[in-house]
Amino acid sequence: MANIQKALVVPAKGTDFVVDAAFPIPVPGNDQLLVKTKAVALNPVDYFMQKTGMFVETYPAVLGLDIAGEVVKVGEGEVASKFKAGDRVIFPGGLGISEKNGFQQYAVADAKFSAIVPPNVSYDEAATIPLGLFTAYYGLYEAVPKGLGLTSFAGPDGVQAYTGQAIFIPGGSSSVGTGAIQLAKLSGFKFIITTASLKHTDFLKSIGATHVLDRSITVDELRAALKEIEGLPEIKYAYDAIGDLDTSFRLALEAVVPKGNVVTVNPRLVYDSPDKDGKVTSKFMTERSSPSGEAHMRNLWGDLTRLLETGALKGSRPEILPGGLAGIPAGLDRLAKQEVSGVKLVARPEETL
Repeated sequence: MANIQKALVVPAKGTDFVVDAAFPIPVPGNDQLLVKTKAVALNPVDYFMQKTGMFVETYPAVLGLDIAGEVVKVGEGEVASKFKAGDRVIFPGGLGISEKNGFQQYAVADAKFSAIVPPNVSYDEAATIPLGLFTAYYGLYEAVPKGLGLTSFAGPDGVQAYTGQAIFIPGGSSSVGTGAIQLAKLSGFKFIITTASLKHTDFLKSIGATHVLDRSITVDELRAALKEIEGLPEIKYAYDAIGDLDTSFRLALEAVVPKGNVVTVNPRLVYDSPDKDGKVTSKFMTERSSPSGEAHMRNLWGDLTRLLETGALKGSRPEILPGGLAGIPAGLDRLAKQEVSGVKLVARPEETL
């Protein structure tokens, strides 16, 4: 096996991406896997990191946090020994850790955060899952003030603790929103109400949403729409999967009852107090490396293969970018301009010319 590969790199802070045809292939350490990157999905954080240097400590830097691929080498260690060459795996990249990221033809994965991709799921679909799903999971099940503090369905003590209850999730067609909808269904929620472009209604209902409202709905219109839902219990929980103070967050606050809980994906969102309008508000940045974040990750990833195999969890709909790694910059430009709706942009590094 060669020791160089093609990688899309940021040479220095704030510079444009460049395809490097002689970038070193990383070496897996203890309890790590070397994975041939079959598909990598794009996220807004990728262009923020490229433009601002956020989370990046060393250059040239490789980005890309949503990865699916084939194991080509297994490192030493008990956890890594559960995998073998040829396994199809899914795993999240590492913020600011180039060797773990997916804008390259080979990446290193932590075995403890890797899961087998079942045969019924393509690499392209699998690559849409890690970051959005874990963000959704963390926001739902992490304790206040970083999450809603729900009881997870996953893990040894998992239960469907919210049978018959209602949750509101503005931004349902985003990768975080689709993850939150599916996790809410697994947690037993009877009413899962979301907002999105109405062209995505059929897809969102197929993954668990019970009611899809137009994404441009106003607070007054939301109030009226909720009154029209027959049998709707009081909404105690809302998950703002967009993080806009003037739109999605206001809708989330409106939907829940006094003393209800609202979480937003925007970690920098500033609002009056943690108890706004008598409602408990949380904001977060997913913390996979924290003790609670690692526990959440283990619970979810330990059950992920089964959930994908049974169809209980699905990825976002992938849109394949042309040109392999070379197609990523144009895709990130589309994300920056908010020109992507209802799909996840995916690149196949091995298609790089």
